[in-house]
Amino acid sequence: MGRNGKLWAVAVLLAGGAAAGVTACDPADGLAATAVSATTDQLATQALKHDKVDVQWLSCSATQGRTEDKVDCLGRTKDQKQISVKGSVTKQMDGECVRGRLTATVGTRTVFDVRGLGECTPRTSAARTSAKS
Repeated sequence: MGRNGKLWAVAVLLAGGAAAGVTACDPADGLAATAVSATTDQLATQALKHDKVDVQWLSCSATQGRTEDKVDCLGRTKDQKQISVKGSVTKQMDGECVRGRLTATVGTRTVFDVRGLGECTPRTSAARTSAKS
């Protein structure tokens, strides 16, 4: 392994350790800024596409508060209109839903103003088994 290979291996190890450190600091109740930003990004993109918005890209960030995370997403449509999703999240479930208050605008048009995105109804293990069948 040459010098560049060793440097690359060290960089990979450091990045993995940093990611593990961030995950280890996530609160036990499931409301963590990293999870909230990733889940909001995925669910907001799906909701915008469902509302016929031609999303080119969307990127979300979240800052952790005591009882809620503040979310700020920016993006563009394929015809270069600005997308903005802003609000607060009080609950996040396994990448399937976020609850709180989120407002999405494309250009100057409000596309949605919701109290949550995704499927937040807990499924029973029997429902999960039959859904997989």
